[in-house]
Amino acid sequence: MTDTSETAARRRELVGILCVVISALALALKGILAKYIFAEGVDVATLLVIRYALALPMIAAVAVYITGSPGALKMAPCDFALAVLAGVLGYYLAGVLDFTALAMIDVSVERVLLFSFPIFVLLLDSLRRRRLPPRRQFLALILAEAGIVLVMGVADIDLFLANLEGGLWAIASAFVFAVYYMMNQALGPRLGSARMAMSAIVGATLGTGLHFLITTPLGNLATGWPAFGWIAVMALFCSVIPFLLITEGIRRVGASRSALISTVGPVATLVLAWLLLEETMAWEQLAGAALVILSIMALEGRLPRWNRKS
Repeated sequence: MTDTSETAARRRELVGILCVVISALALALKGILAKYIFAEGVDVATLLVIRYALALPMIAAVAVYITGSPGALKMAPCDFALAVLAGVLGYYLAGVLDFTALAMIDVSVERVLLFSFPIFVLLLDSLRRRRLPPRRQFLALILAEAGIVLVMGVADIDLFLANLEGGLWAIASAFVFAVYYMMNQALGPRLGSARMAMSAIVGATLGTGLHFLITTPLGNLATGWPAFGWIAVMALFCSVIPFLLITEGIRRVGASRSALISTVGPVATLVLAWLLLEETMAWEQLAGAALVILSIMALEGRLPRWNRKS
């Protein structure tokens, strides 16, 4: 490899890392904003439908700008259908599970549990390969699971029971997001960040819109300006920016390194929850959070690629 190609490869890598870091920091705000929105009396279905209705035109505008023309967003129907399905799973279904958990438990606890999605990436790949993970990965999985139990407050039975239902919703969201992550890794390099993000947001908008129409009175859309303003901020900083950046980051550095770099997210959320919401965690919960994060970091470069040869 020549010096020029090495420099280009390094630049590509650094841009990918920066995309993932900014995406993780933006997503760290999501739980904080959700608590503000819930305090205004907004329910989960209403929050999600407004969020994605606002995000869709923003994503469309950015996607057209990136590609140069609306025609450049065209793709094979099969690819579009798969990318829309990925959006339904990763942003509608995982979003409903995520925000349901946020309505029940502290942001700091929920964010750490949600961050456990790389565990499910490994488990899904093990099922696909029909073999257990290597010993190092298996040990990291066990330690991460122990950390999750600690984060939920197992040392205090009352705290554990208070976190149990919301924690299970968060873990379910992490599982669904792991499926999306693998689909994104398979589709992202072929479609590019703009087309992948555009298709995923279409899926998210369709899913949340249908969910709202089935479950929620139309009158709930009248949220009032404070709540609407918070949702608009969430749509921009916790939907549009992360949607585009995480897809580009995965395309440049891969899902495994993206998951590792994203460890800045839960740490940032813990700090913000303490500063803005005055949330505190018991020492064993903090130890569990550290165990989860360190376990994910131990998997650097060892998370599976969906298209890797068995």
